[in-house]
Amino acid sequence: MVAVSVIMPIYNVADGLKKSIQSFLNQTYRDFELILVNDGSTDDSGNICDELKKTDSRIHVIHQENAGSGLARNAGLDRATGEYIYFADPDDYVEIELIKDNLKIAKENDANVVVFGYYLEEINTKGKRIKTTHLPKLSVLKTKEDFRKSFRAFRSLDSNVLWNKFYRHQYLVENNCRFTDQRVGQDALFNHLVYQNLEDIYFNQKPYYHYVSRIGSAVNHYHPDRFLLEYTIAEHFEKLITIWHYEQVYQDLISLAYWRTLYVELNNLILEDCPLSDYEKKQKISSALHHPKIQQILFSSTSTLEKKYHIKLLTFLLKNNKYSLTLKIMRAKIQISKRYYYTFNTLKKIVGT
Repeated sequence: MVAVSVIMPIYNVADGLKKSIQSFLNQTYRDFELILVNDGSTDDSGNICDELKKTDSRIHVIHQENAGSGLARNAGLDRATGEYIYFADPDDYVEIELIKDNLKIAKENDANVVVFGYYLEEINTKGKRIKTTHLPKLSVLKTKEDFRKSFRAFRSLDSNVLWNKFYRHQYLVENNCRFTDQRVGQDALFNHLVYQNLEDIYFNQKPYYHYVSRIGSAVNHYHPDRFLLEYTIAEHFEKLITIWHYEQVYQDLISLAYWRTLYVELNNLILEDCPLSDYEKKQKISSALHHPKIQQILFSSTSTLEKKYHIKLLTFLLKNNKYSLTLKIMRAKIQISKRYYYTFNTLKKIVGT
């Protein structure tokens, strides 16, 4: 048994993989295992894992057929022996004291989860790197009630991602926290399970993770089932809030979760590789609008959605069946959002998440 199991799902990331792995091998704290799960890579990623394994006994490599990052992480969990679990992405890197500092907080406070800060590194098409720092503003939430009452503030701390959190292994086991085979949003679904009974959560106001984002890179591709995948995430979020009996307190967050499914689908339909005709795109929008929760947030007189000024225009167009104009506005909005995000790192404020 080791203190920490670092689990890294890997799929076709040969270019940056060595840097990511080396950032863990350089850790000042040594008592950890690094579980690399090669999820059916077709590039040199698998060979890189095997070669690095020969250089350090802390590295364990699992090769499997491509099943998605969620099931790859499950394979890592099945192999893990650590008291705490940390999930890393293979195209990012970390500070050398990430494990030492956050493990100390976890063990001293008997924490179920430790949340820490991160750097967002944006690389533009010319290779210029702009780094911003993101830190949690909370300190400690001891009880379930504390966590639930503070969830609005917690949600703003990138609550859906995995890489800014240490998880107690036993807590994950006791609460049956596992990943699904859904290939989009499996991190959010996993964290919803974590949050259901969460208490003893601590925050470290220091940044350790370097999240690398390449502005303008073609990372987004059209997905025919994207709306349904996002809708599933929203349903799970609503289920979480309902289990807590906080529906009235966080009704606006539930509405925004469903609005996000629609927003993501609109974005999906304007991607360059979307093969659909204009007519087919309109049909997809119409189909999405007929889902009960989408109907409720758009057309209900009690909806809190319209209080969000930045989505009033799209809501108005959709309610009046102006689908072509909606897509035109989306294209313009995305371009503005990219420039705004690049300069101020506030895309989330525009999207409303």
